Amino acid sequence: MSLEKIWSALLAVEEAEQLPSWQVGDVYLWQVIRERLYTHIAEQLGLFQPVPAKAEVPAQREVPIQESAVAVLPFVRRDVSGQDPFSAGIIRAAEAVSGPALVFGIGSEDAGSGLPKFETLDALFKQRSRLRAKAKVLLTQRKHHAETWARVIEFLEQELSVDLAKYRAFPRWLLVDFISREIGWYSLFRTAKAKALFAVNAWQLPTIAAAKRAGLRVIEPQHGVISSMHPRLAWTDAVAGAYLPDEFWQWGSYWGEALPPSVKRVTIGAPSFLTAQKGVAKKRQLLVIGQPQQSKNIIQFARFIAASVKNLEVIFKPHPQEKLDEINSVLDSFGERPNNISIVDPHAETLPMIAESEFVVGVYSTALFEAVALGSKVGVLKLDGWKHVHTLVIDGDATLIAQVSDIGKYLTTAKPSLTSKRFYADPIDLEPLVSEATND
Repeated sequence: MSLEKIWSALLAVEEAEQLPSWQVGDVYLWQVIRERLYTHIAEQLGLFQPVPAKAEVPAQREVPIQESAVAVLPFVRRDVSGQDPFSAGIIRAAEAVSGPALVFGIGSEDAGSGLPKFETLDALFKQRSRLRAKAKVLLTQRKHHAETWARVIEFLEQELSVDLAKYRAFPRWLLVDFISREIGWYSLFRTAKAKALFAVNAWQLPTIAAAKRAGLRVIEPQHGVISSMHPRLAWTDAVAGAYLPDEFWQWGSYWGEALPPSVKRVTIGAPSFLTAQKGVAKKRQLLVIGQPQQSKNIIQFARFIAASVKNLEVIFKPHPQEKLDEINSVLDSFGERPNNISIVDPHAETLPMIAESEFVVGVYSTALFEAVALGSKVGVLKLDGWKHVHTLVIDGDATLIAQVSDIGKYLTTAKPSLTSKRFYADPIDLEPLVSEATND
């Protein structure tokens, strides 16, 4: 079993049942649930390791909401300075163009920031509009909806040999959740008189739907890897873009090819945090990039190569969602730890380590593309999910490591890429773009 097999099964049932355009009331149910189902199946089949639970975010007693032409929903993680690097430039540009933006706090790292907390508002909206949402679902759900859903689940269970008991019942709860949240966010955006929403955290589909219904221009600044297997963004049917942004601001011309034509692609160039690392001298060291879905396998690789190539410093950089004590425990479970391997803090900045590393290896992390741009010799471990970055391998920008014998070849013959501009173009001024987005 593989992620590719799961993806193929999802596409097959989508076509057979015409799921991208399937509506229950005015909610495109399949567009809302596809990513959840994809992840759940991958976890059930052991292809993904469950992501550690997020830290609880304390509720905000008072939520300050200001009128602003620009609303910003940042990414959930922060850099060492406490900023979201993907929205920082947009917030500065918005201030220059139209005054302070309405920036939402999200995640535990924004606790105490004074920003209006996304989680507090979202919980409030679910509670406040729940009865109204339940009534709407009861009025719009029909017998044939449950029958369609039953066929979808039966097909996936048989095709993938997986138990989907958690999702076997028609997901009425998800419709109630979506509608109640969408009602609340719609009201907020109307009250704030916003004209554009910049959503780095664009996984919040009810928020995106509400912003679009309220007439806002929704723009998603890129923050990670996108491929033709992206469960939220990869659609071929224009109708399937109901909860996608109006515009996708990409780092280079390569990105966004999986998006439907309804989404406008705008190239804004490499983020400043990447360009700041160019020109750093390389050290003979291998940086191994963690991925929570393949944590144990990647740690095992890092230990193996450290034990096999004793004159090579091996650094393992866990993903921010991974926990340091668990990483150390897994590493020690494989036996005595080699002297030339080290593990850094999951929240340490990755880019400076990439910039000074001659070799960088991972599965399908954004860090692999960053490593290409910063002149490292990149290796891709052939573990489930690697086809998200298969372009790097096909075009010769990275070496595929599928077996032990590939490691020696990688260390002796890999070369830096000469074509990184298609991934990260030269940066442009964001102010004219923000101004255009807020003009009526």
